[in-house]
Amino acid sequence: MPVLLYPALPDRGDGARLGGAPPSVIETHPLLETHRYLLTLAAGCASWTGSSEVSVVLRAGFGIEDEDVVYPDMAMRAIVHDPSPRGARDDLGWPGLRATALIQRPDAASTPALVRIDDEPVLIQGEPAFADAVRADGHRFLFQIDEEGWPVEGELEDVITEYLWGYGSVYFYGTPDEDGIVRDVVAGFLDF
Repeated sequence: MPVLLYPALPDRGDGARLGGAPPSVIETHPLLETHRYLLTLAAGCASWTGSSEVSVVLRAGFGIEDEDVVYPDMAMRAIVHDPSPRGARDDLGWPGLRATALIQRPDAASTPALVRIDDEPVLIQGEPAFADAVRADGHRFLFQIDEEGWPVEGELEDVITEYLWGYGSVYFYGTPDEDGIVRDVVAGFLDF
């Protein structure tokens, strides 16, 4: 059964969250010298996370026309880390992305989710060959961030100032170890 996450208010300082300052434990991570924080998946949100959180970052200044949209050189990256509250470095967050919680909403079955954690991706173009390169390296699908899940009305209609991936979806993969835990998450491809 998939785990579907939606932006929601009020914001939260820990657990699954979107925008704002990154978790304090990754504020000094080398990737944050060139990338900006997007979101965090909470520890235990899937069996493969174990007791770790996963934070997603995007190369600063990224544009959909850029060349780093092909595995293994994707502009989107994921950092697996110990659970950590939101830090104080708002300057490390993606500009124009509002800080919110990411929650499961049982009332939202027909509403597209921003984050989908599942065993199989939901593809926009229906082209499974996009994942050939990442699967050839032994990785399996873990989750996707789908821009159809951005709120477009109500109190969160301004959660993002502009779409990041051309109203597309980014698919993340990893290889579980012998305990079923994934310690390295990679961006596999962009579909729009």
